[in-house]
Amino acid sequence: EVPETPEITRNSAGISVQSNDVPQIAKCISKNSFPSPNITWHKNGEQLAVSPAEVKMQSTLTRESSGLYTVTSALLSHVTREDRDSLYHCTVHYWLRGQRRSVESRKVNVTVFYPTQHLKLQVMPSSELVKEGDSVKLVCEADGNPAPYFTFYKKEKDDWQDLSPLSEAEGGVLNLHDVNKSSSGMYKCQSLDLDDMGQLEEVVELVVNWKPRIVSISSPLYVRQDEVVNLTCRAIAFPRPSVRWNVNGTAHESVDNRHVTSNLTVRVSHDLLRAGATCRVSNTLGVSEKHIQLLDQKSTAESKGVIIVAIIVAILVVAVLGSVIYFLHKKGKIPCGRAGKQDM
Repeated sequence: EVPETPEITRNSAGISVQSNDVPQIAKCISKNSFPSPNITWHKNGEQLAVSPAEVKMQSTLTRESSGLYTVTSALLSHVTREDRDSLYHCTVHYWLRGQRRSVESRKVNVTVFYPTQHLKLQVMPSSELVKEGDSVKLVCEADGNPAPYFTFYKKEKDDWQDLSPLSEAEGGVLNLHDVNKSSSGMYKCQSLDLDDMGQLEEVVELVVNWKPRIVSISSPLYVRQDEVVNLTCRAIAFPRPSVRWNVNGTAHESVDNRHVTSNLTVRVSHDLLRAGATCRVSNTLGVSEKHIQLLDQKSTAESKGVIIVAIIVAILVVAVLGSVIYFLHKKGKIPCGRAGKQDM
């Protein structure tokens, strides 16, 4: 009797690569055959051989009331993470008119659980393209199954700040909205496998690009004509900006934590004293410029001297006037207010 096409049932609960016991992969049933058939197991098209520690095949043979046989075979085997894509099937071998025949079951795949070995953290869009006001995603990907639990952190001085209560962190994605220069820094994704409690972490740097802002400038500056002075312009920007002056001189630049400081050494001319100088800072995102006012120190000193002399003269006039009034009062030239009332 020709057997029916074998029925195969896979392990629907899933199998862990860390299982101590040899787990069941699938079960195969062949019905209504005579004489009793034989069942073999195959993975990815290759027949499996029994190995006491790795592969087991447990079979039962039942003779029905009809005289036909039902054979049940269970495949037990350890799995690796590569078996997540493996396909299993069983083959029933039987005899028909003296010839050996076979019939195959459908192919099945089983769910394999394995811990995370590699973690990947990336900025989307690329950190090179992020500018102030953008929305950014930090995507953390793990190669474990099931996916681990993710936690995001940001480096603040010497500590890592947990971002879970502050931001949207779900499914390995951290969403940052309306970023600014303070959003720049080191970010960390940490994965936790709930099966074996193993942890992995990956770090990435987020760089927010912003247009220049001049934060300090040496204005107003008191100078004397023909003296050599330093004009200072300090700005913050990323990427690093270029600094240009509208007057000729010797410029020196220094960079400190996104700050660019330009010192221009110039000799004060009549035109420079009259017009002042302008510092212009620019990068790919914008331009900022400020004017430095130069004040003649000599003229300023002279003006202050005139004011002081005027004040002294005023004080002397008041003092003299007071003395005259007092003298006249003593001589009786100026009547007292109270005496005048008594005469009336």
